[in-house]
Amino acid sequence: MLTPPERHAVLILTGVIAALALFHFGVAFLFPDGGAVPYANDRADGSLVTLTGTVEDITFTRTGGHLILNISGTPVFVPDGGTGLELLRGDNVTVRGIVDTYAGKKEIIVNDPADIVLH
Repeated sequence: MLTPPERHAVLILTGVIAALALFHFGVAFLFPDGGAVPYANDRADGSLVTLTGTVEDITFTRTGGHLILNISGTPVFVPDGGTGLELLRGDNVTVRGIVDTYAGKKEIIVNDPADIVLH
């Protein structure tokens, strides 16, 4: 049998767990894209963005086997070749990633192939 202080501790822990669960599901409901904003050239490096467009070009880097997509004129870098991706020119996609500047040009870095959704 639990003593009164132990019962209070269990109630407090149960309340904290319930509050954290509500917070988690509330954030997931309010920000389904994790807080990503639409991509624009003036977004700061490190911003989480989404971009919807058409795959115009698909190339692999000469070293490292990385994938570079051109989606509606915006370069999208996918490390490790986007294992499991099956994209073709002309596919409509939505990508979610981090803005970065490479060689003076803005690009989106997608670290998980699951962040590229084919429509």
